[in-house]
Amino acid sequence: MVTGAARRRRGRWRRAKSRLEKAAKDLERDTSALDESLHIEQPDRLLLSGLKYWEVERDLIEERLAAIRSAPAAS
Repeated sequence: MVTGAARRRRGRWRRAKSRLEKAAKDLERDTSALDESLHIEQPDRLLLSGLKYWEVERDLIEERLAAIRSAPAAS
């Protein structure tokens, strides 16, 4: 036969256990959100790197075209 004190202890354990489970789920959700944000940031860095590369290429092409246009025609 279970006494009243044993029931109270069991009830407290169940409440504490459910709080721990809820905290673990919240932590898991926060961690997965962090993982998703890391995956999102990586392509952004790659995109920025690519844009910088093509900006430099465009500048070099424009400089070459300006040099060709300003050079006296060799006739």
